Amino acid sequence: LVEKHFWKAAQETGAQPISHPSLEKLDLKEGTDAVFRAQFDVAPEVVLPDYKTLVLTKKKRAIDEATIQEHLEGLRQRATKYLPVEEGSVATGLVATCDIRVKPQGLKAQTYSDQALEIDGTRPFDAELIGMKVDEKKSFTLTHPEDDTNTVLAGKTLAYEVQVKDLRRKEVPVLGDDFAKDLGAFENLEALKAEVSKDLEAASERDAVSRLHGTVLDTLLDAAPFEVPRSMVGLQLDDYCQEFAQHVSRQGMDPKKVNWQAYRQYRLSEAERAVRSGYLLQAIGNAESIEVPEADIDAEIRAFMAENQVQQPFEAFKADLERRGNVTEIKGRLRTDRI
Repeated sequence: LVEKHFWKAAQETGAQPISHPSLEKLDLKEGTDAVFRAQFDVAPEVVLPDYKTLVLTKKKRAIDEATIQEHLEGLRQRATKYLPVEEGSVATGLVATCDIRVKPQGLKAQTYSDQALEIDGTRPFDAELIGMKVDEKKSFTLTHPEDDTNTVLAGKTLAYEVQVKDLRRKEVPVLGDDFAKDLGAFENLEALKAEVSKDLEAASERDAVSRLHGTVLDTLLDAAPFEVPRSMVGLQLDDYCQEFAQHVSRQGMDPKKVNWQAYRQYRLSEAERAVRSGYLLQAIGNAESIEVPEADIDAEIRAFMAENQVQQPFEAFKADLERRGNVTEIKGRLRTDRI
């Protein structure tokens, strides 16, 4: 009866609830009309600020020669090869893979398998390994200084047992035409630099636009204060929790062990901003009569199909998306971009 009469009363008064009613008071007495009081959320009234006179500056990171060289060096380092050392022994600059058993003074022994160490002869531990061959084992002790940054080990003597299992040398490619050709369809290093410069410029532009959009939104939100419906904030927090639960599960952890109350509190202000932003952008979109043509939605779906190599016919795939409500999401995202 409450459900039936609530929606009728809301309709008669012109109210548009956006949440289910929460019953606050209910009087039920024999022979008289029942009376109840219900609380519910309605969409906020957004008074738009004068956004058309808003002046902001897009701040874009300049891509200079040093930035390009830094990126090329990163590519060079990622292309490093680790070649086996067939004959030889541990030496400075080589990478040794070891099994290490360590027993700190007064503590339980720990074993660490397949530890890859780039040998630096200045470190006491590394110095003990120099000269060892693959499959060779060695036992030794080291005493940590009293001022060691690791306070647990400071001043303690550690007993080590080390076995060298593999030995490799690093081969970092020379930054030249051959390196460029190995990376892809580049004629020479200059062609690679041109492509890197183009990619960095595009990334810098995307970053600048993204930060500018954020600044625009913050400025408008400060100029248009309005209360956000608690139910909408709760739904936004539900979405955050669902995303985080999936992330936790992928990491092999149990979502039930998460303190969800603390997590919701941690993301509360973010959720409130997201809801306020949605209402504000919707109000601007309505004021500007911004719509999304069906052709734009189709183009977005076709781009998704091409990127993910979807073999299904377009009409059938779009019908599936519509049944699941995904087309509405796509339309909403495209409309937000236009706004």
